[in-house]
Amino acid sequence: MTETQTETMTDDQLFELAKDLISDYAELQNVKTDDLVKILSAADKKSDMVYAMLTSKYQIIQMEQRDCDWTPINNTGSGVTKTVPASKLLRDIAADGISYQLNYNDYEHNGLTDNILYFAVNSFATYDVDWIYKNVKHYSDLVNKHYCDFAYAKIYQYMHFKDHDEFETGLLNDLCKIYDYQMKCDEFYIIPEDQAKRLLPCDRKIMWDLAYGENAKKN
Repeated sequence: MTETQTETMTDDQLFELAKDLISDYAELQNVKTDDLVKILSAADKKSDMVYAMLTSKYQIIQMEQRDCDWTPINNTGSGVTKTVPASKLLRDIAADGISYQLNYNDYEHNGLTDNILYFAVNSFATYDVDWIYKNVKHYSDLVNKHYCDFAYAKIYQYMHFKDHDEFETGLLNDLCKIYDYQMKCDEFYIIPEDQAKRLLPCDRKIMWDLAYGENAKKN
């Protein structure tokens, strides 16, 4: 696991997360807060998913639809579209799974039975968070959302653009902007994984390649 959970979440943390989910997702607005806390608490004991939904520092790209195509490239071609916390995708996955199971098992009439609790928890707590981080585009597609990592944006660039220079400069700038401190790219790249910095490991590789790879621009 790239972002390591060291302890279970507190009741206050679970309550705040439950309130956020109910507020942010229309499909959860009829769920009782206490029931959602029970679901999150049970899931927290089973996997790192709930912890990462609240604490993940990683950033991913929220794509935009342009000319009937979902793109990670901004409209000037000089960088990427909006970046958001990876926790947003994790919450999308949880909300999608929980709401499906609650509806399928008629939560509205039955309340949170042990059976419904079991299926609601397993609808998202069985996901491997680290695997989601490695396959952002795939998992966003599963919940009909449009996110990707910077590595995907790089691939998209080569598929759609002939002149790469402007974009590569913009991509490197975007990668630097979302980091917490002003550091050189080489210093950034070697930061230990357990410090949970803001770029996914695959995106640190992109930054390294842009700055120091064999095709990097020479100053």
